[in-house]
Amino acid sequence: MLRQKIVIALGILTTAIMLLGVTCLFIFKMDFVGNFHADTIDYDSDWYYIDGEACDLGDLNFDKQGVIIKNVNWHDISGSTLCFETTNLIFTIYLDDELIYDFHPKLGGFYGSYYGEFIHTVNIPTFNDEKTLKIEYTALSTESRWTQFRDVEVGDSWSYVKAIMINYAPRFSVCFLIFFFGAILTIFGMIFGKSTIGSIETVSLGVLAMVLSVWTNSGTRIFTLLTGNSACVRTVEHLMLVLLPMPALSFTAYLTRSFKNVFIWTSAALTCINLAANAILVCSGLTDYHEILVFTHVNILIAFIIVIYLIVGALKRKVFNDSGAMIMLIAFVILMISGLLDFGYYYATKTTDTARFTRIGLFIAVGMLGFHEVRESIHVSDKSLDADEKNRLAHIDGLTGLLNRLAFSEREAEIAKKKNGMCVFIEFDVNNLKKVNDNYGHTEGDKHIIGAADVIKKSFGQYGKIYRVGGDEFIGIIEGFECEAMANAASEELIKLYEEYNEKNNPPVKLEIAFGIALYDYDTGDPEQAERIADDRMYECKKKLKEAWV
Repeated sequence: MLRQKIVIALGILTTAIMLLGVTCLFIFKMDFVGNFHADTIDYDSDWYYIDGEACDLGDLNFDKQGVIIKNVNWHDISGSTLCFETTNLIFTIYLDDELIYDFHPKLGGFYGSYYGEFIHTVNIPTFNDEKTLKIEYTALSTESRWTQFRDVEVGDSWSYVKAIMINYAPRFSVCFLIFFFGAILTIFGMIFGKSTIGSIETVSLGVLAMVLSVWTNSGTRIFTLLTGNSACVRTVEHLMLVLLPMPALSFTAYLTRSFKNVFIWTSAALTCINLAANAILVCSGLTDYHEILVFTHVNILIAFIIVIYLIVGALKRKVFNDSGAMIMLIAFVILMISGLLDFGYYYATKTTDTARFTRIGLFIAVGMLGFHEVRESIHVSDKSLDADEKNRLAHIDGLTGLLNRLAFSEREAEIAKKKNGMCVFIEFDVNNLKKVNDNYGHTEGDKHIIGAADVIKKSFGQYGKIYRVGGDEFIGIIEGFECEAMANAASEELIKLYEEYNEKNNPPVKLEIAFGIALYDYDTGDPEQAERIADDRMYECKKKLKEAWV
């Protein structure tokens, strides 16, 4: 049980870090040295290095002087907006000798050494004739795929930004929907989990979906556009990759019933160590997340091997003996295969889209798991409704529709445990029922009982609960500090109602109901004593009614 609680605690910790990171995207702003203009078009040809050699903006030569130039005509660019994207380049833009844009984000600490991908929109001053557009740049990384200057356009900044949003909207939408799905599952598991083990499945699956959705959002640009802080976006994505083994391991532990397996806890410990190492090394300025990414990949690979080992062992033990478990297993395997493909693709092709296969696998897996969870919820709901209906019927008297003796016994036991408050017990008995049965048959006797039940319910039932505990015996319970006054008012109503019943229905034997009332203080702890007093008073009432009838 302790291990299971630790798993849930780790899931909650992962969720908290992730939500804190995402929240930071909208709180922190990137600081700059120099002036920074925030407004945006197509201008990627005819650029040259300072020595006159033609350059390709998508493949800058960092051995050159770090300066590129372009001769521009006033009718092409004057008063317009220069729009482009950069990855880990810091630079300054001049129009002739006039500084028009300076991009030097303050990094270090939580951000690491790089800022990732940033979208720039530069307002060009109004000018006449020809001028020279000069960009002085410095690469933060010497690796070409992580240091780029691309998609240069001139014109309307909103059109440029809108095109980026439209291009990445499908990918972002998938990530958002998966994150929303994961958040709902996590909250549902934390609040409504009926057992510790049951909540592990839901919480782990929800956290895994959220972590992967944030990480696979990598490269969509939407978060950067929304927050203006690409460095924080990049940091959060790295942290999600570091934390990824945690929810995957806890979900595997649930799936394979391997909470006590030493490999699970070893891998979880390695993940915690890796997280601490990333935080310490990056925040101290010794390295960057990207430069120690290999250790995160190794840790994920170790967790992957452990997951495979546990799944194979579970298959041998025939743990997956129902369709629901098999659906979860298949979805989980699809997710792992897609992640492995991304690993291989990343190192083989040097791609910058590090999660293309995982996004597809995650979408398929979440669809399968969502279908499974919905189906299970419907099944559980049906079983719950069926159980509730059976429980209700078990506590209802079939003839009168009142609560039965079982319901009374359970309520009596609950009252006996109470220490503060009071109630009244009312014992009822229907007079002359044997005479009705003997002379007019049991059908008429049942009518007599139903009529009595209706009268008792209309009078005393408006104040408390009424139970049929025998053939012609009923018990009422009215709780609260005004219970005695309520019972006295109800007793007057009872006599009035059964007299009206006799007048309206003219039964072969007039309906008479004897009753006795006894107050019970919860401090005494003996409701049966109060019931005996009520029973004695009921018999006294019964005797008086018979004497009056004779």
